[in-house]
Amino acid sequence: MKKDLRIFQPGEWADGDIITAIDANQTETPRRPQLNVGILLWPEFPLLALAGLTDALRHAADMGDDSQKIRCSWRLMSATPDRPVLSSSGMAMMPDSAFVAPEQFDYVVVIGGLLRSMAKADRAARRYLHLAHQLNIPLVGICTGSFVLAQEGFLNGLTAAIHPWHLNDFKTQYPQLTARSGVDFHEEKGILTCPGGISTIGLATELIRRHCGPDRATKAIFQMSVPSRIDSTAVAVSRAIGFTHVSDSRLRKAVFLIEQGLVKPISTRWLAAEVNLSPRQLTRLFNAEFAQSPGEFIRRARLRYAHWLLMNSGESVTEIALRLGFSDCAHFIRLFSREFGCTPGDCRSTRHQNA
Repeated sequence: MKKDLRIFQPGEWADGDIITAIDANQTETPRRPQLNVGILLWPEFPLLALAGLTDALRHAADMGDDSQKIRCSWRLMSATPDRPVLSSSGMAMMPDSAFVAPEQFDYVVVIGGLLRSMAKADRAARRYLHLAHQLNIPLVGICTGSFVLAQEGFLNGLTAAIHPWHLNDFKTQYPQLTARSGVDFHEEKGILTCPGGISTIGLATELIRRHCGPDRATKAIFQMSVPSRIDSTAVAVSRAIGFTHVSDSRLRKAVFLIEQGLVKPISTRWLAAEVNLSPRQLTRLFNAEFAQSPGEFIRRARLRYAHWLLMNSGESVTEIALRLGFSDCAHFIRLFSREFGCTPGDCRSTRHQNA
């Protein structure tokens, strides 16, 4: 196993030195940020959505807690950068600059405001969204930012993730569109929508994982004291299976796909095709980096996730085994015991003893 690889096992989350360990994994400083986000604020926007996004980015961006934009960068833009934007709580936020070339960003985010203020935004902001879309820059609508994307026609034929409070309003205003609630975000054809609130952290974590790696996402989660949430894949899986730091972008993408598909069948052939490698090439990479095959890596990742579910959910051993695709409960128990030195039942008993 290479020296630049660190996998945290279940139970290590209580270690106060985790941030130091994560930062120690960073052997190189990127020449430019790996994740660049442009942000547009609509009048009477929610502060929590902005804070959830930018705080996650800042924690992932730098070593320790210095808030330097090394691995991530973000910019608040406005057609009138000398004028503050009023939030829904009455606090004002000054933009960083006027609009800059959308090509500078990996994503352009619009954080919507109260519905009564949707028409108050400068028309230039809407034109900027269209320019970014024409340049194939992914657009992100947070909170009622999804309404903005719908107004501009970006959601035609797509599904949007909407907060339950706004779901009826969205369906009334856009009966031709499909909306869903109960998820942190939805992504389709270069458009991401998020209901806002703390779901913004789940979205931000996902973007960080894609561009900077799961170790940076883990740091953001840890620094922000994000509680365990079974329904938040990006957060739950990061907590569950730990993180790895690898320099090869193809391998990093493969690990990301594995983490996102722990409850789905994943074959080495499919995984290799997704990262433009042959199965033999992918296996060679996994053996060189992790000293194990892709299949073994997937199996162990599922076992770590099973361990986390045993300690943090009410699902039975049988339910967890079936959910994670093990052929039967006995097979799951045998593999789990070999990996952790105890049965799933003993593992859960430890949880109750420590409660």
